Amino acid sequence: MVVNNFFKKIAIHDEKRKGAFPERNNACWNGSTSYFFYILIVLSNENLLAKAGGIDEKRPPLPVPLKMKLQLTVLFSSTFPVLLFSLAMEIKWSLAGPSASHWSYWPWAAVILLFSTAFSVFLTRLLVDEIHEPVSVLLSHMKRAENEMYELIAHNVYTDEFAYLLRGFNHMIDAVHRRDRTNKELLNSFITVLTAALDARDPYTAGHSLRVARYALAIGKQLSLPNEQLDALYRSALLHDIGKIGVPDAILLKEGKLSDDEFAWIKKHPALGEAILREVRPIEPIEPLLAGIRSHHERIDGKGYPDGLAGDEIPLFGKIIAVADAFDAMTSDRPYRKGMDIRQAADILRKGKGTQWDSELVDLFLKHLQEEKLLSTSAAS
Repeated sequence: MVVNNFFKKIAIHDEKRKGAFPERNNACWNGSTSYFFYILIVLSNENLLAKAGGIDEKRPPLPVPLKMKLQLTVLFSSTFPVLLFSLAMEIKWSLAGPSASHWSYWPWAAVILLFSTAFSVFLTRLLVDEIHEPVSVLLSHMKRAENEMYELIAHNVYTDEFAYLLRGFNHMIDAVHRRDRTNKELLNSFITVLTAALDARDPYTAGHSLRVARYALAIGKQLSLPNEQLDALYRSALLHDIGKIGVPDAILLKEGKLSDDEFAWIKKHPALGEAILREVRPIEPIEPLLAGIRSHHERIDGKGYPDGLAGDEIPLFGKIIAVADAFDAMTSDRPYRKGMDIRQAADILRKGKGTQWDSELVDLFLKHLQEEKLLSTSAAS
């Protein structure tokens, strides 16, 4: 509609001009010159039309190579002053009349030169914007990508080579997102397989790792940990006993009381678990899980194992998993004993606050049990 109205106005102007100067209907005055100007402007500024609603982003626009834009801009800049000066001379001769034999050339030349220079500056500015804008968009998204903020370029209204560059960038970001999803699925599958292998080896503790992970996640949510840390906490709790794979069956599956030497073997499993997982490559997705796996048998009073850490020396994940692990161990049935009820296990946790377990974490876990209707208000206090 905008284009049609523009051409109609040009046609009306040409008809008026022909009526006023019937003797001047030559090539210089032909309406095709106006069409030529219009086409050049449109080809070099289709982004402005797109933003103004002249181009439908849902339909792929007609591709206009950047090389053509530069060529047309140079052609327009070089021919426009000549055409304008020719037009000015013809107007001057028309105003002077047939009897005029001389007219001032340099004042007209100065005006035309000034106007042409201003027009060239304007056209150059449009061309610079044509290149600068898409480059700026691409650079800003690349800087975000350097900071691991992988965002798609939402609006691609360009019709030259920049359109292909921006689409290529979006394809790259899509590939990164697909890779991250695949890596996350592989990591989850890896953790699930290891957990299943441990449960298959010790059927009496089947489901223990999953329950501990759920309890640990509940404590993490009570602490309002960010989602990324909650994911790491859940995975760390799932794998907290993975080191028991290195404990001999005669010790791991023994139903009676363990000897001092046998218990010394059991005390190795946190460090064994960390050592096993440190062999995973790449290590980056596993690294946040290791501290909780190694330290989940440490005590607040420093009497735990394997490192004898105390108080704030114990990593947060280790302190959280310690509470969850102890609660599930107390409430789960074993071949040689029946599991405690929740009230009795809660009493033991409460008595161990500040010595075996972190006081705040115990209170948060008991609060969770109360919210889940697993523990009465009086028992929780």
